[in-house]
Amino acid sequence: MNNKKGLIINNNKGNSINNSLNNNSNNNITYPIISYKNVDIQKIEILKANKRKTGIYIWTHKESGKSYVGSAMDLSRRLSNYYSFSYLKTKKINSRICNALLKYGYSNFSLDILEHCEPSLLISREQYFIDLLNPEYNILKIAGNSLGFKHSEMTKAKMSINNTGKKHSYETRKK
Repeated sequence: MNNKKGLIINNNKGNSINNSLNNNSNNNITYPIISYKNVDIQKIEILKANKRKTGIYIWTHKESGKSYVGSAMDLSRRLSNYYSFSYLKTKKINSRICNALLKYGYSNFSLDILEHCEPSLLISREQYFIDLLNPEYNILKIAGNSLGFKHSEMTKAKMSINNTGKKHSYETRKK
């Protein structure tokens, strides 16, 4: 079902992500539950519709099909970060999706809300979609975990400078 603003609800036709989601025999739910095809002009609608909702989302580059799966306790709050240039610029060193949004612009991406879920299921559901879709923009392949994340050499140097001259407590040194 389409409307003038490019909103698609429960449409499983089209891109390979939708096909991957809906061809999985383990689910009886149509994904995504809501799609935004014009995220550059749908910002207010996106933020209002997802206010105080817990769930899983996916950003997809329209031309390449590359994607990023994420989750949030408050989707509106998380998604508003992606609309903040200062957030994107501070995260861009270590975030492929932030770099891509800055490089290609919002008009070259779509945003799908894959599902709303209970907070207690959030990480396991995000992991399910990461495993199913293997999103290229996700640096970490384990939901809710920074295992495998590597700081850049520049970041390591900054942390070293910030910690120079600091003295550790007796308890810390003892560890």
